Amino acid sequence: MTTTPATTARGPLGARTRTYTNESRENRMATDPVDEAAVDEGIARTAVVIALRDDLRIADCIASIDEDVEIVLALNGPSDAVLKLIADHPRPLTVTEIADVGNLGAAYNAGAAATDRQYLLLMDSDCTFAPGVVRAMVRAVLTDPVVKGQVVYGESDGLLSRLTARVREFDEGDYVSALSPPLIYNRAIVDHIGGYHFDELIHWCEDREFDFRLQLAGIPVVYLPEARIFHDAQHGFANMRSYFRYGVGEGIAQETGVFTTPAVPVLWRLFEATRTLAHCARDKGAGAAAYYALLKVAFHTGTAHHLLNDPYRVRDRYPASAKRARMVRSIPQHSTRLTKAQLRRLRRAHWEAGRRIERVTDLSVFRPGAAGPAAAASAAGEARQQQA
Repeated sequence: MTTTPATTARGPLGARTRTYTNESRENRMATDPVDEAAVDEGIARTAVVIALRDDLRIADCIASIDEDVEIVLALNGPSDAVLKLIADHPRPLTVTEIADVGNLGAAYNAGAAATDRQYLLLMDSDCTFAPGVVRAMVRAVLTDPVVKGQVVYGESDGLLSRLTARVREFDEGDYVSALSPPLIYNRAIVDHIGGYHFDELIHWCEDREFDFRLQLAGIPVVYLPEARIFHDAQHGFANMRSYFRYGVGEGIAQETGVFTTPAVPVLWRLFEATRTLAHCARDKGAGAAAYYALLKVAFHTGTAHHLLNDPYRVRDRYPASAKRARMVRSIPQHSTRLTKAQLRRLRRAHWEAGRRIERVTDLSVFRPGAAGPAAAASAAGEARQQQA
């Protein structure tokens, strides 16, 4: 994999940037200055969407939103304490709820359906925005349809907390992708990426699948390094549960064909794990690599758990077109960058499922002056998807 500098985006001069071990996204749009009046208008057309279950840190998250945007809470199995916090909260909140507990894709889809705002900013309840970040991301999305900020991972004095921060930096933060949070996008892109925001079947890894469709459509993810959010410190082995769930999502996505399946699974996974752990040891240290090895075990255990038990009972809901997209060189678990062969294979898988995802030839359709027709087309695409 070619190492190139990160896509440096807009914002204050001298903002700290990060170097990414991933190729730059193609077909990037030029950066144009945006006046403050246009940004104010963009703020009025923005919704922050947060999937929420039982995390009371949502209060700090909401408090960090320093612009007058719509705040959408997509509840999935909320606790009584969360419901009370919402009822007593002084800020206006748009609240929607799904019955499928833990389904992040369905929660984000419900959040998107609950608002008519043009720009959707995805956020997690255990994170907070740095001052000015919401405005900076809105300014960026006015000229670039998908914009990614930077996560600063908190850590405590505990060893596992520090190792978790290093591994998260390596596994999610050291390359440009559409993994959220923080991620803002123009909802007009939906009609160009299959007609839907997130895949509700795979439950986890929903942003990874979203990223793949962006690549199929040739829609770039622009990195905004000064748009920082702060992730609360993680403790103990809580991160292993997350990777177990990612493994379940990987298993579902492989069966439905939205991810590729290695033609020789055991050999490929051994090769991929060895290479990834070596890179982790080089970049983050031997301790982080050892901890990452445990997370890899949890990830593959989650995939096996789905294959044997179907814990989310999704197989009965698979479309008739669902089938594995096998490849010798499958998509690695670390990184979302697709090769040309992988792009061709996933494009064919979507085509066989009745979704034609072609490259967008003119990205200017996502600029504010052209947002009307594009948004109308996107809304029509979402309506067709719901009817299907």
